[in-house]
Amino acid sequence: MSERLGVTVIMVETAEDASRRADIVITATTSTQPLLRDDWLRPGTHVNAIGANMANRREVDQRTLERAALVAVDSLAQSKEEAGDLIQGFAHLAHGWDGVVELHDEIFAGNRPGRASDQEITLFKSNGIALWDVAVAGYIYREARRLGRGEEVALSQH
Repeated sequence: MSERLGVTVIMVETAEDASRRADIVITATTSTQPLLRDDWLRPGTHVNAIGANMANRREVDQRTLERAALVAVDSLAQSKEEAGDLIQGFAHLAHGWDGVVELHDEIFAGNRPGRASDQEITLFKSNGIALWDVAVAGYIYREARRLGRGEEVALSQH
């Protein structure tokens, strides 16, 4: 894959190994039990939890939710019905849904920063609103270019 993509790809044996090395961790499963553990995450890690889209499913553990300085969702109403990670996790937290923000109303609109420091754990719980995924990708790309961050990668179709 390194040769094909033109970027360094590191093979790991476990999800833990991958998570411990990553700045961004993406979970995309139908698991009913948490498979991402907080103690695998380094300070400053961002988690995109895009699976577990039913109330009885869960990908991230309780401590990850407790530790997250910011939890953002694509739709608060939809999350309260479908986001098993949050439904199950917030049942055990005193502040519950109080701090959860909608990505477009808060962060994209500039009403709240994405994070206050580079050390914060942040979490985005997606419920699969595809158009918003495209908007997020576009925003991240524009910001990376504006800040001179990242690396241009030429992708070819085969």
